[in-house]
Amino acid sequence: MNNIDEIDFRILKELQKNGRISFAEISRRTGIPDSTIYDRITRLRDRGVIKGFTAILDDKKLGINITALVGVETKSENYGKVAKELSRIDKVIEVYGVTGEFDLMVKIKAVSMEDLSRILNIIRSMNGVDDIFVTTVLGNF
Repeated sequence: MNNIDEIDFRILKELQKNGRISFAEISRRTGIPDSTIYDRITRLRDRGVIKGFTAILDDKKLGINITALVGVETKSENYGKVAKELSRIDKVIEVYGVTGEFDLMVKIKAVSMEDLSRILNIIRSMNGVDDIFVTTVLGNF
């Protein structure tokens, strides 16, 4: 697995919990010297294992009240075009190619049911979209 060892995994686990954690705090939690942590994180970034650091936002404080997962059916000749168009829609957070009942799975974050309905109408009217199936998220655990 690209020469990632147990030390790398322990460091990565701490970074996943908190991307702003200091090297000293990772050292305290893992027992790994902070100079080693610095070297390991630098190497993991250089190799592309760590792509970047991101902020996790509080949807409620941003006024985002609805998360929906939308399964999209399309024909194989439209797959790439539809996926690209979906990713350009405001409020579409992620687009995945999936196996199973749908061809694509879309994650949407909306401020209201009206907002979600507007986005779904955009998706329904897209050329190449045959059908959609909407599920709203009740909780995140």
